Amino acid sequence: MRIWTAAQQRPLPTGSVTPFGLLNDADATVRWFLDRTLLEGDGVIGVHPNTNDATVWMNTRDLIAIIEEHGNPVDIVEI
Repeated sequence: MRIWTAAQQRPLPTGSVTPFGLLNDADATVRWFLDRTLLEGDGVIGVHPNTNDATVWMNTRDLIAIIEEHGNPVDIVEI
């Protein structure tokens, strides 16, 4: 099992941890764990667009599709 830290997300600026950072994982080896409750209700999630001075609001299922299309595994879990 490989543990991936935020510091390995380069070239993202410090403090910009975001699911979009997975798109920098060229080998698509990092698993993304998402709390199941984020799919409930309107299913909208706010994430940083690789910088922490803005927020993108989008459908959670669309975000999952983007990450899976990149090749990273997504695990929906109960936290």
